[in-house]
Amino acid sequence: MRSNHGFATNLSYGKKECTIMFEPLYLFIAAFTASMIGLCFVRVKPVPALGLSFAAALLSLVLAFLFDHVKPSLSTLDFYGGTALFLLALSALLFLSVSLASRFWLRVRWDEALLLFLLASGAFAVLSIPVLTSEAIERPLYGIRFFFTALFLILVYTLKPYFPEKDWQGLFRGPEEEELPLRLAYMYLLPGLSCLLLWAVTLAGPTGTLAGGLCLMALGGIVFWLTLLLMILLPAYEAKHSAVTAEQQYRGEMQSFMNVIRSQRHDYNFHVQTIAGLIRQGKVDECLRYVDALEEDTTAMNTLLPVKDPAISAMIHHFRIMAAQKGIHMDIDMQYDLSQIATNVYETNKILSNLLQNAIDETASHADKSYGIGLLVLKRGEFCVIRVSNKLSRAPEKEELGQFYREGYTTKEGHDGVGLSSLKTLLTRYHGTIYTELDNDVIRFVARVPIDYAKEIPSF
Repeated sequence: MRSNHGFATNLSYGKKECTIMFEPLYLFIAAFTASMIGLCFVRVKPVPALGLSFAAALLSLVLAFLFDHVKPSLSTLDFYGGTALFLLALSALLFLSVSLASRFWLRVRWDEALLLFLLASGAFAVLSIPVLTSEAIERPLYGIRFFFTALFLILVYTLKPYFPEKDWQGLFRGPEEEELPLRLAYMYLLPGLSCLLLWAVTLAGPTGTLAGGLCLMALGGIVFWLTLLLMILLPAYEAKHSAVTAEQQYRGEMQSFMNVIRSQRHDYNFHVQTIAGLIRQGKVDECLRYVDALEEDTTAMNTLLPVKDPAISAMIHHFRIMAAQKGIHMDIDMQYDLSQIATNVYETNKILSNLLQNAIDETASHADKSYGIGLLVLKRGEFCVIRVSNKLSRAPEKEELGQFYREGYTTKEGHDGVGLSSLKTLLTRYHGTIYTELDNDVIRFVARVPIDYAKEIPSF
């Protein structure tokens, strides 16, 4: 016999009657599972993820028992109005709490906290279907419930290695994109629409048959996991697209760089003839001015020749031209050829380009650009040191310096603050560091990248 359809379930086996609190136990497991799905997707570390999920599950257990006491007062409502509304309210309260705790305790980004909420709530909606089906057909369906939850846990841990990395948002925009790309918005629209759809189906109520309930569970599971799969594939596609775009950009920059070198060699005879002609005519002053200009041009190019990989030389050359177009002088001092730096070419260029782009953006806003930008690359012990320096229009407070590498922090309008945080993530992966030095109004960003002596030295 079932009494009042409450969370305390009375089961009769022949002449024996026992009361088993399976509904609260199932909600405990469902809340834990849904929380873990959201926390795993945003890459929260295992120990905090387990702690938060367990706390959410305990809260669901407490609320389930409280609901069991107030449910008689809801007797005018059928199970759609009673249990279904309770599950919706429970979902909102639980996963809003988990999202806020992740944001303020674990320092996840606001957009990641939103994804966590939507994914966890959507998963809980699907896991709530067996509860409402049980109410509809007045059968507990315990085996189906726990099989359904176990399947969700197995799937999330199977897909976990394929979840996007922490800095996946940066894959959706190039270094000069100011606005939020539409394809990045899909990462939030997909789980949002999926969550609304799943709760709409769940609240509409399962059919009054076991077959109908099973079909609804299967449909909800397919919608949820298809959404999650698309959210895994979108960043993977963007990573591949970004790699292809970066390679095309590097090829263009390398071609430009090599053209400059070929042009210098092609003009060599012309310069020699010009200098010889000026000397024969006794025009010493004109000859000196000509040699000074030639020396400046040659020196600027020679600073990049020690770099072993032409893709890195080409990228630095590209930023030097970009700075020159904005009236900014870039002083380059390459004391190490970057041949055995632990990062690959793409990652090395990512470090350099982020630091140089930030320096150009800051210096371009100054009325006085005479200080310019300094790039120093040298080897110190087991590390390659990359230092980029420029003047600031406003010296930051000491507390503000520590915020530079936090995800989402930015002082530039239209930027999302992922550049320096992504560099910190990248360098941490290689056991390197990045830090800031401040000398009055001059700021220096220093990246220390380990040297990999086992790395084969490139030859071109």
